[in-house]
Amino acid sequence: MAYPLRVVWLEHTAPAYPDAQVSTVKVVISVPKRHFKTAVARNRLKRQIREAYRLHKHLFYEKLAGRNDMALMLMYIAKEALPYAEIEAGVLKMIRKMP
Repeated sequence: MAYPLRVVWLEHTAPAYPDAQVSTVKVVISVPKRHFKTAVARNRLKRQIREAYRLHKHLFYEKLAGRNDMALMLMYIAKEALPYAEIEAGVLKMIRKMP
């Protein structure tokens, strides 16, 4: 867990693109309707998580070098909307802690 995100991943043994030289990562982002009733609030948080991941995914791909493809799910677990800096810190912590 990398607060405010919970991370679940699954490594694929067969590559999605057999001819590709790099690992591929598929990402799903989830924000619960229970805590964020309006679609506007959920979509804003999803955009912030997606942007933080986009800016730092090169670090994630460096850790994956030569490994299997991966499916990654990022779930927002905080009960309130946090500033972007905290979301970005959670994404960076998630990248550091990945095996």
